[in-house]
Amino acid sequence: MEALKHVGDISQYNTIFDYDRLKIHFDAVIVRIGYRGYTAGTIKEDALFKKHMAGLIKAGIPYGFYFMSQAVTESEAIAEADYCREMARAYAPAYPTYYDSELSNPKGNGRADHLSKRERTDIAKAFCERLRELGVRPGVYASKSWFSDRLNVSELAAYSIWVAQYNNKCSYTLTPYDMWQYTSKHQIPGLSCMFDRSYCYTNFEAEVRPMIGTQMQRLVEGINGYSLKNQGNKVFQIDGQKSNFKIREFRCKDGSDWILIDSELVRILQRVRNHFNAAVSITSAFRTEAHNKSVNGATSSYHVKGRAADFTVTGIANREVAGYLESIGVKGIGLYDYDGGFVHVDTRDKKYYWKQDQRNAKYYGVSGFSSFEVYMVNGSMVATVRHNDRNEYVKLLQKELGIKADGIFGPATEDAVRIFQRTHGLKVDGIVGYNTWSALL
Repeated sequence: MEALKHVGDISQYNTIFDYDRLKIHFDAVIVRIGYRGYTAGTIKEDALFKKHMAGLIKAGIPYGFYFMSQAVTESEAIAEADYCREMARAYAPAYPTYYDSELSNPKGNGRADHLSKRERTDIAKAFCERLRELGVRPGVYASKSWFSDRLNVSELAAYSIWVAQYNNKCSYTLTPYDMWQYTSKHQIPGLSCMFDRSYCYTNFEAEVRPMIGTQMQRLVEGINGYSLKNQGNKVFQIDGQKSNFKIREFRCKDGSDWILIDSELVRILQRVRNHFNAAVSITSAFRTEAHNKSVNGATSSYHVKGRAADFTVTGIANREVAGYLESIGVKGIGLYDYDGGFVHVDTRDKKYYWKQDQRNAKYYGVSGFSSFEVYMVNGSMVATVRHNDRNEYVKLLQKELGIKADGIFGPATEDAVRIFQRTHGLKVDGIVGYNTWSALL
C-alpha cells in the first residue's frame, strides 16, 4: 500500500516548544488524552494534553487522540471512553480516538496485564462501541504480536486498526489496517526528544461518519432479572430518558447470563452521574452465590440480591462521592478510602455507613462522610490528600510546592508531589500524608 500521510503521536514524554516544526514532519498527530494507572486504576489526564492541543491548533495540524487503558471490566472501558469524549468535547478531531492496548510496563505486572484474550477483546469492544454511540470514530492500537496473541482481532475489524511493527515492512495480515507505526526513533531537528512515526493509508479528513443508534430497555421498578446474551447491550431508559448505563455493566464477573438488578440502584447511580457530570465505572454489581463465595463476600451480601454496586467516578475523589450519596439520603454506603479504592452503594432499608482505610484492613462504622480527618503538623492543620481531591488542604499543598494554587489535585500537582517525595527520600506514591506534610512544613 502507498501511504497517504505521515502521522506522529505525542504525550507528556514529548516536550515541544515549537509545534511548527512538527508540521514539517507530520501531516497529522495523535495526542494522548490520558491513561488509567496500572496499580490503583485511577484515570488521569496526560500532563501535557492541553498544552499539546493548543500548540497543534495554532500550527494548523490535524489531530486525533489515544488513551492508554488498564481497564479490567467493560464498565471501566466505557468510563474511559466517556472520559475521552468529555476531554475532547472542545476539539474537532479529524482522526479516530484509539484504545491503546499493550503492557503497562516492562515487568508486565499491571492490573490489566494478565487479562484473558476474551476479556481483553470484550473490553476493547466496549470502549469502541461506547465511542461510536457518542458519534466518535473509534480505533484500536496495538503491536502486531499483541493483535495476534492478546486480542481476537477479527472482532475488532469494524474499528480503525493502528498496528505497530518497528521494521522496514509491515507483515501484519489479520485484518485491514489504517495506520502502521514503523518507528519510535524519528528525530526532528531542533527538538531533543524522539517521536513515533506512522504511515497512514486512509484519508480520515475526507470521511463523514454517521451516528450510531442505541437499543433501549425501559427500567422496570423493583428487582428484575435480565439476560446478558439477549439484553446486555441495551441501555436503561429511566422515565423516558436515556440513562448512561447498559445492562451488561451490572453482570456478574463469572460470566453468568442471568443478572439481577434493583431499579433503585440504577436510579442512584444515574443521580451520581448527573450530579458530577462524569463517567461512573462499576467494578462489581450483581454476584451469583458461587462467585460471591469465591471472593469471600458476606453470605447476606446485597450484591447477591442485585441491590449493590462498587464503583468510582472519573476525576472525583471517592470521599466526595460518598458525601454526595449521604446528602441524598442513601442508607447503605461504604468508603474504601485508599489509592485504588472505590465506593460501595446498596439499597438497604436501615442506615449503615462504613469505611476502610487500607487494603486488607478491617472496616469500621462511621456516622457520615462530610468532613476530612485533620491533624496538626508543625503548627498547621492539614489532612491527607491525593489525586482528584479538591479543597483548602490541596491549595495549601500547592502553595508550599510553589505551583499554581487552584485547590485541585490534578496531574501537575501529583507530578510535583512525586518529585518532592523523591528528592526528600520519602515514599514516592503521590499521596500527601503525615510524612510528606512534615517535610513540606
